[in-house]
Amino acid sequence: MTVSRHIGDDEDWKTDEIRRIHALIRNGDFQVGERLGSERELAKQLGVSRATLRNSLAVMEQHHEIKRLIGRNGGVYVSDGRFERNINTEESLPAIVRRQGGILSSSVVSAAIAAASPSDMRMLKLPHESTIFNVVRLRRVDERPLSLEISHLPTALFPQFLSKDLTEPFYSIFDRYYEVRPGSVEEVLEPILSDELESELLEISVGTPLMKIKRIAISEQGVPFERAIDVYIASRMRFTMHHSGYVRLSAATAEGSKARSVSVD
Repeated sequence: MTVSRHIGDDEDWKTDEIRRIHALIRNGDFQVGERLGSERELAKQLGVSRATLRNSLAVMEQHHEIKRLIGRNGGVYVSDGRFERNINTEESLPAIVRRQGGILSSSVVSAAIAAASPSDMRMLKLPHESTIFNVVRLRRVDERPLSLEISHLPTALFPQFLSKDLTEPFYSIFDRYYEVRPGSVEEVLEPILSDELESELLEISVGTPLMKIKRIAISEQGVPFERAIDVYIASRMRFTMHHSGYVRLSAATAEGSKARSVSVD
């Protein structure tokens, strides 16, 4: 595997333990996201003290080559500096970043009340001439831009929303002040290239690859309460999905397959 580098050709930072861990990764063909082991296991395997190992792991973590997680599934994992988001989860971005060792901050680019567009009214099931809160936020991790979030929220569901601390996670605000909790979330992922405004806010070149996520959140009572677009810098994120079993064919597909099978016989 190729281990990412962030310091040019100067390799003075590499200790003997770091070189041996590189060899361990290379010889074991460990992929990004795989667990190398616990600190105790690695120290024993390398024949060094845990204190010595921790110093080397700290340097590797600074260079985004590994990440250390604590808890039930903790240990030392191969990394390339990207944050991983599971498509099948409703886990918030702050929770995702915190779990993976980053520090997330949010700033409000703009926040206003606006007339609901025709698509807002359709997707949020709003009556004619409704209004929405239109909030744009910039999310940074470790002081570097990661994503833009554009949220459209029905004003009728969230009175006085603009008076809240909009740098907080929105779902925490929904729960704490309005008792609105997600029952289901529908998302669509789409790769795009950054335009001039996105590039300016995310501090990237025009045409940089982004991952766009369009989201509709529906409450436990079956009421749509959020229409949002998240735009991530593609080189800083990885999206994963876990499922079991096979995707069931639709009736039409199954009938078509059956018909083709019969015609071949």
